[in-house]
Amino acid sequence: MAAFKRGALVAVILLVAGSTAGCNLMALPFFLLPGMEPKHDAKFKLASDDKEKEVRVLILATAGLEVRPEFLKIDREISQMLAVQLQEGFKKNKEKVSIIPTSRVEKYKDEHPNWQSVELDQIGKSFHADYVVNLEINSISLYEPGSSNTLYRGRAAVSVAVVDVHESTEGPKFRHEYTCEYPRARGPIPAGDSNSAQFRQAFLTLVAKELSWLFTSHPVDDDFTCD
Repeated sequence: MAAFKRGALVAVILLVAGSTAGCNLMALPFFLLPGMEPKHDAKFKLASDDKEKEVRVLILATAGLEVRPEFLKIDREISQMLAVQLQEGFKKNKEKVSIIPTSRVEKYKDEHPNWQSVELDQIGKSFHADYVVNLEINSISLYEPGSSNTLYRGRAAVSVAVVDVHESTEGPKFRHEYTCEYPRARGPIPAGDSNSAQFRQAFLTLVAKELSWLFTSHPVDDDFTCD
């Protein structure tokens, strides 16, 4: 009888956990182990497998020539926001990774007008970096097309490449085409419902957060807090 009761209890726990996890049955063990939560792994982990080794990362970003006025200097802004999101992620995941300060990178770009013609690994070596995360902001917009700026809907397309400074002859170690649409499920937002600065900040925060997920793991629950 006692064995039957224990089996019934386990079945109830599994049922509850299954209903909470939805179709993601792989997440069930995390609901049954205290203090653990399901996470998505990074697509390209920047941290070293050697827990004692610190990895230095340089973020470079460029934007197209046809950037709208509200996105002037967006390359600097995205670099800074991504650096902040990455640092938070590395801290949570206890990963020993440091980001070259954005101010130093921007100073280098200002002092080297032709920096885009320099190989990424050479720029990385100038900062004693291990990896260079290169972001090409192909397009970015704040308003729904055809709405005459009466509807907010952020869209972005960014080409991401990671170069290992120590193995640069092999080309980028990682490539990814990132796209974003915000809001997603609920559609465009009337411009009168919030000011452009607030919407812009929320949109860019989402872009930076999702870009950071490429390089450090994040809780599954975070996927449902970004719309």
